[in-house]
Amino acid sequence: MDTTLIDAISALVERACASEKNKIGYEIWKYHIKPMVAVAQELAVVHKADEEIVTLAVLLHDLAGIEDFSKRKQHHIFGAERAKEILAGYQYPSDKTELVAKSILNHRADLNLPKSSPEEYCVADADMLINIVDVPSLFYDSYHQEHLGIAEGKTWRQSTLQLYWEHVSPVSQAQFLDRFTLAKRLSQGIESKHYAFMTDIERSLVDLVRNAYGYEIWEHHIAPMITIANEMAHLHEADAEVVRIAVLLHDLAGIEEFDKAKNHHVHGAEKARLLLREAEYPEEKTELVAQCILHHWVSVPMPKETAEEKCLADADAAAHISDLPSLFFEAFEEKGMEFEKGIHCVQRKIQKDWQRMSEMARMRYAQQYTEIMGIFARFLS
Repeated sequence: MDTTLIDAISALVERACASEKNKIGYEIWKYHIKPMVAVAQELAVVHKADEEIVTLAVLLHDLAGIEDFSKRKQHHIFGAERAKEILAGYQYPSDKTELVAKSILNHRADLNLPKSSPEEYCVADADMLINIVDVPSLFYDSYHQEHLGIAEGKTWRQSTLQLYWEHVSPVSQAQFLDRFTLAKRLSQGIESKHYAFMTDIERSLVDLVRNAYGYEIWEHHIAPMITIANEMAHLHEADAEVVRIAVLLHDLAGIEEFDKAKNHHVHGAEKARLLLREAEYPEEKTELVAQCILHHWVSVPMPKETAEEKCLADADAAAHISDLPSLFFEAFEEKGMEFEKGIHCVQRKIQKDWQRMSEMARMRYAQQYTEIMGIFARFLS
């Protein structure tokens, strides 16, 4: 592969993306074209295509629309001609130039344009697959662009991913199946499995706290957290009932009174004592619940002396790590952050939760944490 030519074309395209004339923004280079090159080069091996042709086609495929926004709708047509013009200036072989241009002309999978070479399939598939593996952009589009709620966003992302996937050739699908499956799972977040509470005290609290939290918090944080907490109780050999009650009550004070949110762990512990004493719950267990709530918040690190305290803190952190939809919703929709700032905000939140988890919990969630961190990798350099 002619690396000198590739470097020259890369620099040319990056300059165009950084130009004030580019109405799309520099992000198209950083988050679309540059990473798409790596995807296309991987596909070139699978399809036995010419890697140099594929690389040049990807670098140049959006250039016409970047240089002149009026050409955006038909950037594949104008892009093919622009590629010929640029490559002629480098005295690139005419037969290879034609294949680069043809790969650009037929890369739009949504138009179902005919493809006759492996290079064309590589470029078209890479254009679809980059949207699949770019999970942060899926969240940004569903929340910041579409302004969807958490539940609606999940449905939108699922259908969008499936639409992209259907446009990918079978050969490329086989290569990216694991990454497609991961993108679907991460874009949906933690699955809510409702626990069938067995004790009277728990059942007496459920309606109270479910009504206080509201649908979103109950469905996307509390209900899934119960399942995680049960598992943590088993790992830590803790009193599972105490841990489940602590889960039900741990955020209640900050939800009922917003001015208490900043210190909801302190107010929550007192609220738990009040509710559980009214219910004549054993004093020793009541105090265990209160201490769990007091020490659960990772933003205020405090020593955790009992297994139950470790369980609640671990379950809260694991629920956050597992629930990307809620974390991105807070960043992009509620806080109105722009793309890169929102990504870094979510990444820091996850890392902070991870660092506060017990060693036992980290061992349990190591693979999931690694998978999630992997989607941030190209945004953290």
